[in-house]
Amino acid sequence: MADTPQPPKKGQPAPAGPKKAAPAGGRMDDIQKRAQTMASRKPVAPGTFFKEAWVELKKTTWPDRNTLTKSTTVVLALVVAVAIWVGGLDAILSRLLHPLFAPH
Repeated sequence: MADTPQPPKKGQPAPAGPKKAAPAGGRMDDIQKRAQTMASRKPVAPGTFFKEAWVELKKTTWPDRNTLTKSTTVVLALVVAVAIWVGGLDAILSRLLHPLFAPH
């Protein structure tokens, strides 16, 4: 049992645990710079915001009707399947646990 850590003796400091790696200095500097930049930004006018949003929406590639229909069908089928699964699990657990919690 030599691997088991022993408690420190009276008057001795506790042994240090494993040291956690500190974030690299460059990364921390980048994070701080980004935070300062974001904090110093002035609010954008609503008109400017919507113009920029419209420019970004123009860059978006939208799916064709066939792809959209297939994707929607898959999502709806999965939602129904999960609802049936959760409902069935709820029914089973309710029947199993009801006798435990029913008033006598």
